[in-house]
Amino acid sequence: MEDTAACIDPNLLKRISLFRSINLESIQGIFDLCKVHTVKAGEIIFRPGQSNWTVYFIMQGRLRIHLNTLDSDPVTVLGTGESVGEMSVIDQQPTTAFVVADEDCQLVAMDEDILWSLVHSSHAIACNLLYTLTKRLRHADSVVSGGVDLDQEERQYGNVDALTGFPNRKWFDQLLGRQCQRFSHSGKPLSLVLIDIDGFKAFNHKYGRRCGDRVLYSMACGLNQNLRSTEIIARYDSDLFSILLPDADMETARGIAVRLFKSIDQATPIMAEEKIVDHPTVSVGVAQMKPEQDADGLFSEAGAALRRAKQMGGNAISE
Repeated sequence: MEDTAACIDPNLLKRISLFRSINLESIQGIFDLCKVHTVKAGEIIFRPGQSNWTVYFIMQGRLRIHLNTLDSDPVTVLGTGESVGEMSVIDQQPTTAFVVADEDCQLVAMDEDILWSLVHSSHAIACNLLYTLTKRLRHADSVVSGGVDLDQEERQYGNVDALTGFPNRKWFDQLLGRQCQRFSHSGKPLSLVLIDIDGFKAFNHKYGRRCGDRVLYSMACGLNQNLRSTEIIARYDSDLFSILLPDADMETARGIAVRLFKSIDQATPIMAEEKIVDHPTVSVGVAQMKPEQDADGLFSEAGAALRRAKQMGGNAISE
């Protein structure tokens, strides 16, 4: 598989199902972060049991899918505009089939952090992805028989916080672990920002849980509006937000933390019992992953920075 920097014909992008009805100019910068792969006929993209962090979009050519062996008949053939790899990216499980180039192909490779950023920032892209997955699952139903443990599936995909619409702690922990593994192999920078609301328990006691929920929702909206497509946020705990920053060193992460801190500081007050209530302040901790660290180490370092911000009296950023 030959890799080149992304230089993609916009007319070809319009044929990709994920970007249907999307203003491509608004996400053009995303493709600077992707790679274009040239694949020869017969080359294997995925094997069963393979770890995968990438979705491939077919710009030219065809890919065929084999469930058991390469000698078995393909269960489907994917063409221009279709994608492969999204299932294993979403459920974070190893791939379950062979994916082989049926002819010479040109593929755009999008890493999982970019995909999730797009889904998080664009309702239309989220709907397009859901439509693609629905088609894929309907096809699977016609090929594979057997029972499904619905309770297990519900647990696996219950990864969204209902109040804020952000991914939750379970999802973020899985993503953080995978990103840290990638860091250890690639050596690219990886940073983490933690944002905690100052005195939120006392705020809830004074104004009530309903007002606290309004603050959380308002804060989530403000953060979302000030996040860029590569900045991945989750509601990690009751009043704690975590933002993962792939390819961001400490200087970049510090700038992002300042931007988000200011967006909260300048947030519009909310109404509670016909009274105007100012947003509580926040404390922010920032950390960059070190070569000897793992996911727990990175989170612990960001947590220590957050505690230092609290010890400064809150309403502060610490590294």
